[in-house]
Amino acid sequence: MIERAMELLRQGKIIFIHDSDDRENEVDAVIRADYVTPSVITWMRHRAGGLICFVTEDSIGRQLGLQFMSEMLRNVGFDGLVKRPSYGDDPAFSIYVNHVKTRTGIRDRDRAMTITRLAEIVKMVIDGKVNEARKVFYEEFYAPGHVPILLGRVGRRFGHTELSLILAKLSNVPPSLVIVEMLSDDGGAMAKGDVENIAKSLGTVVVDGDEIIMRAKVEGIINSTP
Repeated sequence: MIERAMELLRQGKIIFIHDSDDRENEVDAVIRADYVTPSVITWMRHRAGGLICFVTEDSIGRQLGLQFMSEMLRNVGFDGLVKRPSYGDDPAFSIYVNHVKTRTGIRDRDRAMTITRLAEIVKMVIDGKVNEARKVFYEEFYAPGHVPILLGRVGRRFGHTELSLILAKLSNVPPSLVIVEMLSDDGGAMAKGDVENIAKSLGTVVVDGDEIIMRAKVEGIINSTP
């Protein structure tokens, strides 16, 4: 299943990742950020329903001057609000941004614009153009906005943020992704079986986090265990 997921991710298709029965026990839809279009955001709103987030690596975020939201809250005296969720991991959230050319920031075309430009900035960092990337980031974006940036701690945390980044690394694609939780109409998370049916209709797959982690260990991408 993971080989097919890697192939589809390279092609810019949506794939699905189930984290673990022992963690959130949720499935996220995942796509490369550089393949996001307004219609992708529309699909995510209608068929997924969760929070549409931009994902990159913590190390890249740091080079852009980003911090985790939990760090920023502690720095301004809101320590009491910084708590771990019930599944035990510190959240991956950094800031929420909009591109300056968006109208309100929330519209599908607005979020697609914000996301694809973020992907271009991440590529600048990867290409060694860090100063240019920082300059563009601070000139072209503002906060608060409508696209949350998640910073992944690969090898130290094993949520959907990190699992998507590991899969990207295995697939040799840039560490710029968009993830969104698959939610049900009854107020809970969508059952894995229901997501598998959606995946089948789209010609894509659901891959388990354990399979991603196992492959990453074999490839030497991670050494620690969740």
